Amino acid sequence: MFKIIFYSMKQYIHSTIISTLAWAGNIYDLLLLTYVFPFFEKTYGLNLFSFSILFGFGLIGRAIGGSYFGRLADKIGRKPVLAIGTSGYALFQLLLAFAPNVEILFVSRFLQGIFMGAQWTAGTVIAYENAPLSLKGIITGIVQSGYGIGYALTGITYVLVGNDPRIFLLTGSLPLVLLPYMKLLKESKNSSYTFKPRYKDYIALLLKATLGMSGMFVAYFAVFGNYTIIAEEYLHMGSTTLGLLLFISNIGLAISFILFGRLADRIDKKKLIYIGVIGLLISLPFAVPIFTKEIVVSEIGTMIYAFSTGFWPLMPLLLAEAVPSEVRGLLSGLSYNIGGLVGGISNIVLGLIATLYSINALVDAINFFGFSAIALVLVSIIKWPKTKTPTVIYSS
Repeated sequence: MFKIIFYSMKQYIHSTIISTLAWAGNIYDLLLLTYVFPFFEKTYGLNLFSFSILFGFGLIGRAIGGSYFGRLADKIGRKPVLAIGTSGYALFQLLLAFAPNVEILFVSRFLQGIFMGAQWTAGTVIAYENAPLSLKGIITGIVQSGYGIGYALTGITYVLVGNDPRIFLLTGSLPLVLLPYMKLLKESKNSSYTFKPRYKDYIALLLKATLGMSGMFVAYFAVFGNYTIIAEEYLHMGSTTLGLLLFISNIGLAISFILFGRLADRIDKKKLIYIGVIGLLISLPFAVPIFTKEIVVSEIGTMIYAFSTGFWPLMPLLLAEAVPSEVRGLLSGLSYNIGGLVGGISNIVLGLIATLYSINALVDAINFFGFSAIALVLVSIIKWPKTKTPTVIYSS
């Protein structure tokens, strides 16, 4: 029965569903540990700074995984890399949940990040390549909505089982159930070499994309990589309220991803990014409040900030439109995951600031990092080339 239903559906629908769910699991595992810092503090002796390094290891690993597996996906196809990435990050989450010592904890997180980079690179590209031309924007938005879905699920899971940190961390291995579904997925016809690319000629475009994605990662992780600490220690928000707020905010983010993706099929993508950036600029000082400690102000600001981040998928979409399929996996993986690396480093710096100074200094630093990162996004979009036609550059 399952196979009958599967084969009666169009291929791009399956690639969209699989990629979205795998990406949701990816983000779920990335952010899961931010809820249970006291567990890592008590069990492994981590302070806030070393914990921020643990979090950052996942993003550092992504940059390596995005580079290696992105190029591999261009050679052997997206499907096997998608399966390798998803199974890899889920298995290392399982090891992380029961790490016997701090060394294995950090190694598990780093290796998990490598496979996270593999999953995003293959999943996003296979969905984009299988999508009809008129639906590429909304398909990309749906896949990236997995970010909001994954983060939202961390919030609701925290409310349900957050009192048992190991079980809470163990839930991050659930994406393994996607593997049988992936076996039935047909490979995209576009994901193999038809010419030998000359990568150096794409460097300028890669730098612009990386600049924009770095700005988006820093802007996002500066807030949401530290929000549980801000909420509990600065605003004195209850755990149930925090979990529900992050659930609602990230459901809004998922809806926003889809909305921006749909609009991108009809409206200039650069204009949409400008709209999202304005929303970030307005809501940032309220999400991480510098004017008042009223919880309701932060709640409203956080929901607006999360929704405004919905333009995020448009940068990978701009890049995918600008390059041929033979280099799409590598360039997409590199730019996105180097952006994640920059976001991880910035989060480590914020952890150091919180450790050396005070929670008030962390609030100020988050706002500074956030506004600076949004400026990077603006520079990237202003400098982005106007052409939408992929430039094929052959190797000599």
